[in-house]
Amino acid sequence: MIGRNKVRTIHDAATLQYANGKSVARRTIGSGRFSPYIGFHIEAGRDAALDEALRDAGISQCEIKHQRPGGAEVIKHWDLGESIEIYPITSGPVATTVAGSLAGGNARETASSGIGLRWANGERSKLAVRGFLRPLVKVGYLRLVQFSVRSRMTDELLKALLDHGRVCELADQLIDRTTHAEPVTFHEIALPLGPGEETEWGKGDTATVIPVVSYHPPAVDQAYIVERWRPETVHEAALREWEGIQLWAREYALQSDERTPHGDEAALATVGG
Repeated sequence: MIGRNKVRTIHDAATLQYANGKSVARRTIGSGRFSPYIGFHIEAGRDAALDEALRDAGISQCEIKHQRPGGAEVIKHWDLGESIEIYPITSGPVATTVAGSLAGGNARETASSGIGLRWANGERSKLAVRGFLRPLVKVGYLRLVQFSVRSRMTDELLKALLDHGRVCELADQLIDRTTHAEPVTFHEIALPLGPGEETEWGKGDTATVIPVVSYHPPAVDQAYIVERWRPETVHEAALREWEGIQLWAREYALQSDERTPHGDEAALATVGG
């Protein structure tokens, strides 16, 4: 039987970015000195509902200077700080490396897992994941954000997702099985992300980079899991979004290029090497 398709919808997602020290910013709007910026940010003024939710969540703004061919441009962003917590909507990595995630049938499985990943010939690798930001969830905002990285930072985000999988497996032994019989999935625990140790990347002329890493501790207990456990609204929203996220991940894998809202790749978590 051939069956009959139904139209599937991919919802838009706000762009969440991580500055690894290469960008400069100031936290006093309209005045003050620009200095190297490390942290997570979302551009202001692109979505009124998102702006309102970030304001309700008590998130302050900063100004980031973007370098342009004709000179610098200063853009307002919401400054989420050096660390965030996100409920990632994915079933998790299928391999321990970016190359392995794209080898053979793993490329298809990676997209089916809700992870956007591509590495075309002559291009740098790009990885993206979608989910809900915890501070926005707390004020009732349940729309997706998309966190994207490229080049060697894709390895770091993949490591963070693998570490989150480790914590989910540990949580299987810590939760109340009378109320949760299924394995703990990635969106059910908030993943803490933040800057790692300063490191040098590249060959010859190296670059000093502060990669993004998982902030989960090596050992977790029941109290840790309970404190980061998702509310029911997150679980329901994740299930609604899941099919669209898988479709988005498949399309992401086929795209040839991606840029930030203002075409400033330096604002992404990225570095050559």
